[in-house]
Amino acid sequence: MSDDIKQWAGPIAPPDPAKLADIYAISQLAKVYALGTDMRDPDLVLSCFAEDGLGEGKMGSAPLHDYLRATYKGAAGFEATQHTMLNQHVTVDGDDATMWTYAVAYHIRPAGDPDGNLTVGVQYRDKVRRTDKGWIIYRRRAVMQWSEGKFPEMK
Repeated sequence: MSDDIKQWAGPIAPPDPAKLADIYAISQLAKVYALGTDMRDPDLVLSCFAEDGLGEGKMGSAPLHDYLRATYKGAAGFEATQHTMLNQHVTVDGDDATMWTYAVAYHIRPAGDPDGNLTVGVQYRDKVRRTDKGWIIYRRRAVMQWSEGKFPEMK
């Protein structure tokens, strides 16, 4: 699966019902990730990702579950978070798929915290595969688009 954005160029024909069902299932992965992060449920977060995958982003690259645990730990240090999943682009090719999700993630610190809140615009560029149980993300690349506020010190 390519990361070439031209794969989403128009004109766009309606997908057949089976492909539409796959696209729906794949798109839910990003939303369940957001729900798990915001509700402080790391098991829910990890349920969307293959154990043998790779994660890559601001903190570098790591095995996917290690990368997600570090990301989750950073988010859990805030009083609250709200991940809003916005535009999604999904391409299915047999048992493989590419999903790009635009997101704005709000990280709220306690009132009066001198560091203030952190808001981040990010693109999640995910590689997804079909398993016998359903679709799962096996590679996540988080591409920072913009940010406002101070990032926490990572230890």
